[in-house]
Amino acid sequence: AAIGTAQVATMTTEDVVALGTAGLKAMGSAQIHALTTGDIVALSSAQAGVLSSAQAAGLTTAQLANFSTDDLRALGSATLRSLSSSQLAALDSDQIGALTSAQVQQLTTAQIASMGSDTLNALTSSQIPSLTSARSPPSAPRRSPR
Repeated sequence: AAIGTAQVATMTTEDVVALGTAGLKAMGSAQIHALTTGDIVALSSAQAGVLSSAQAAGLTTAQLANFSTDDLRALGSATLRSLSSSQLAALDSDQIGALTSAQVQQLTTAQIASMGSDTLNALTSSQIPSLTSARSPPSAPRRSPR
């Protein structure tokens, strides 16, 4: 049976760690939301790496602020891309600087636009070229005037 949100709220950090990747993967966004910041700090990078886009939607800004740089590097591109602008804005300069170039390339225009100047200044010289080649939706074809 799935773990309920009320059950997650009563779990100790040791219980959360003991769930492993399979247990964390089975949680819904409400259960992820119920994790304490202490639980988030204790997650392994392998556990962070199995978080889905739907689960990432349940993360609070306080939880994201407590992700280690290794945990952030473990997030899949789709999961990282699914973070809201406010969630991404919760990351500090060390966390942003730790993202891989491949992860930075997956950020949306809206996510990049939400970054403050301190965050943008934290991008490394290897990350910046990823911004210029970031995938964006193609623009509509221009029609010539008649």
